[in-house]
Amino acid sequence: INDVLDVSKIEADRYQLSMERFDMREVVSAAVALVRVSAEEKGVELTPVMPGDELTVTADRRALKQIALNLLSNAVKFTPAGGSVTVSAEALGAHPGADLELTVADTGLGVAPEDLARLGRPFEQAGGAEQRAQGTGLGLSLVRSLAELHGGVMSIDSTLGEGTAVTVR
Repeated sequence: INDVLDVSKIEADRYQLSMERFDMREVVSAAVALVRVSAEEKGVELTPVMPGDELTVTADRRALKQIALNLLSNAVKFTPAGGSVTVSAEALGAHPGADLELTVADTGLGVAPEDLARLGRPFEQAGGAEQRAQGTGLGLSLVRSLAELHGGVMSIDSTLGEGTAVTVR
């Protein structure tokens, strides 16, 4: 329900970002902690890769956590037992105000090339009926929209049968 409400607010230009400065690693770690139990239950290895130094960002904390949580949840959901999900966060440059990049990569089902262009739009999903039954098609749409509200972008790189990497800059 919250995803539907957030997408509706964004589409109506009513979503208000609450900008603050914080360490992005805290938000990513919190999202990893929330998804870890489902990853372990499913037999999926979940690995965070973050620098030792602070990754200071000026962003909406709740929105950034939602981005990380949606990407991690999708990756775990579509990765079979024995697979792995890696989340990495890094600064692209050493100067203050450098772009930050968050990438969630998995060894899951992957996405067919013909489905890639549709992903990121509300209610669009990839795969067969069984895959589509596992969600609403709002997760990536919300990630894309929240990234764009911050002046950022979302990109998807995937190979069917090998896995997917979603990057938000």
